[in-house]
Amino acid sequence: MEPTSLAKLMKEEGVSYLPNGLSVRIHHSWIVEGEDRLSYTTLIRLIECCREHHWQTDILPRIQGVPLDSICKSIKANLMKPIIVGSVISIIYRVSEVRQKGYLLKFSVWNSIDQTLCAEFDLVSVFYDPRARRSVSPPANLFSHLTNLSK
Repeated sequence: MEPTSLAKLMKEEGVSYLPNGLSVRIHHSWIVEGEDRLSYTTLIRLIECCREHHWQTDILPRIQGVPLDSICKSIKANLMKPIIVGSVISIIYRVSEVRQKGYLLKFSVWNSIDQTLCAEFDLVSVFYDPRARRSVSPPANLFSHLTNLSK
């Protein structure tokens, strides 16, 4: 799998939006030659696409015109079960904690067929003003919205 964006991923067969995530069928072309399972690097790319879905859904509508981006401060992964080629997974996100200048986004990756948990990721993002090149607090309406999502 090449580096990808949400827009590119959504053009793949077997990929669709979920209210808080993505449903993804794992394509053979995404698998490292000689293996039958998704690599952790490819899974991280899929997590990033799910984060992009969150950004488009939960952030952009609330920052109209405000120069705001986010930077990954840390990422923690727990990989419990291999994700085999051809499987269908659900990547679900939830806002877990909101801080003054950032927040914790948790992802869970489920096998959609047998409902087993395959992986969990914790992503700490810091809000960033791309013009000033520094961390910033989000607009009050966004902070409030993320706080409500974390409950």
